[in-house]
Amino acid sequence: MPEKVLFDVNVILDVLENREPHIANSGPALRMAETGQIHGCISASSVDTLAYLIRRTTSSVMTNNILQELITILDVIPVDGNIIRKALNARWDDPEDAILYYAAAQAGCKKIVTRNVRDFKPDDDLVVVIPPEKLLK
Repeated sequence: MPEKVLFDVNVILDVLENREPHIANSGPALRMAETGQIHGCISASSVDTLAYLIRRTTSSVMTNNILQELITILDVIPVDGNIIRKALNARWDDPEDAILYYAAAQAGCKKIVTRNVRDFKPDDDLVVVIPPEKLLK
């Protein structure tokens, strides 16, 4: 069974917005999920964030189409009250990153792929946080 990997919003936006120079690593990393080399995931809370960000530049129909295509590639993992409580109790500088980390751990993800590795400050090693280029190696 392929390794379970959670993608952060910034990596997905690199691909959706064709962000240079980040697309060079983020694109192939996301493609690994599309081709089944890894079991790609996204948190439910990230879908909300993406919907908001995508909708700012396109129609609601196009936003829905993009998100529907995305969730055919990435499984959506839940974010519930227990995960949010753990994340808030961890007292990280950015609660969004803590929520993502604890959601990934709860779902059995082995890695989180993000360009903001330094923002994740786990006090355990349940999930390894790596940039897209490291996933490609």
